[in-house]
Amino acid sequence: MKLGTKIQLYTTVMTVIVVILINLFVYYSYKNFSLNAEMDQLENRGANIMEELQKANANNVNSEAVLQAFLLSDGYVRVVDSEGNPVVRIATETEYAGLAEPYSTSQYKKSVSHEGMEFVMVSLPVIWDDGQVHSLQIYENVYFLYDTFEVLKWILVVSTLIILTVIFLLNRVITNAILKPVNKLIDKMKKTDDTSKYTMIDINQKDTKELRELSEAFNEMMLDLKTHDENQQAFIMNASHELKTPITVISSYSQMLKRFGKTREDILDESIHAISDETQRMQYLTEQLLSFAKVSREDESFQLEPIRIVKLIGNVTARLEKVYDRPMELAFDNRGVLALVDVETFDQLLKIFLDNAYKYSSDNISINIRELENNVEVTIADKGIGIPAEDIDHIFTRFYRVDKARARKTGGSGLGLSIAQELAKLNDITIDVTSRMNVGTTFKLTIKKVKKNEETE
Repeated sequence: MKLGTKIQLYTTVMTVIVVILINLFVYYSYKNFSLNAEMDQLENRGANIMEELQKANANNVNSEAVLQAFLLSDGYVRVVDSEGNPVVRIATETEYAGLAEPYSTSQYKKSVSHEGMEFVMVSLPVIWDDGQVHSLQIYENVYFLYDTFEVLKWILVVSTLIILTVIFLLNRVITNAILKPVNKLIDKMKKTDDTSKYTMIDINQKDTKELRELSEAFNEMMLDLKTHDENQQAFIMNASHELKTPITVISSYSQMLKRFGKTREDILDESIHAISDETQRMQYLTEQLLSFAKVSREDESFQLEPIRIVKLIGNVTARLEKVYDRPMELAFDNRGVLALVDVETFDQLLKIFLDNAYKYSSDNISINIRELENNVEVTIADKGIGIPAEDIDHIFTRFYRVDKARARKTGGSGLGLSIAQELAKLNDITIDVTSRMNVGTTFKLTIKKVKKNEETE
């Protein structure tokens, strides 16, 4: 169902409910008011009759004659004794004689129905000629009021239909006016989709705030999609380029083995070693690609928790010292400081920086852990070849390498630091880099600190 149709439908239905409720309130309020007004008049007439009956008793005048004089033009008067038997009955129509309400010494009034006719009545206690308390009941046919009620009912019904028709048409006009810019925006989006290009939508400052925000959100989405698509294309091209070299080498040496492998042992040994080296390089690159894909998607097992960061880093450096056969200097100012990290991803992040320090330097690697007021700083410093100043801003770009020949010699893939950056984002860690050529490089990791009162088990 279209949005415009929904707006029209919901507005019309709500209007129908409101109008019907208002009309019912008007109808029944008017009906009750009119009947009460008529009963009040009838009550006043009854009071006048009682006064005249008292005078008649004092002057020995027949009470029935008094009632006859006060008879309504279209009504019925009866006097009922305590046994419920009628003492006097005077009616303008014979069918009214069937009207009967119970005897009561209390005064009351009500509306009654009889043989399809509507009456209002009052009952008043009265002292009759014999000195007994009887019930004087006065009935009035109020057909004229019910004729008015019927006219009012049809007026309200017709007015309701007219109001609903007008509201429906106005809703349609207003809805079309409101949705016109939205439909234009949809048409622009469809045209953008049909062109298969990341086309921006012109933002009309005269549009409503919501439409401007929708246009801006669409443009931002287009920019994000464009950036994502460009990154994806660049990633595929770079990955293909990185894989192309070892595949070419393996293919070339395979052809040499076919031609000379059986006759020349030097070519056989050279080819086997070359193919083995390139296979390992391809394996390493594939593992890096898989690692990058893994950290780029959300992992349900990822969980930040307070960790004794000195102990965690100490365990990692102790393992890598044996692998690299090189000492690592670990310094800290508080062994018990807590940092908020995910153990598995932080372990991987730390290994990437230590592996880089090992590959591009031959001296000891220094790790310093410093506790600040709200953060923990971890610096990893090497005394290696350094990074040129113009390259520092690009080292976290996928497949970017400062010196491709040197990176190939050390086995780098150009993915390590980009993976490290993704892991740092997951752990809400900030990375800063400082480097000087032929002096060394320092990576500083700023991690959120967990204070003692914030520690959770």
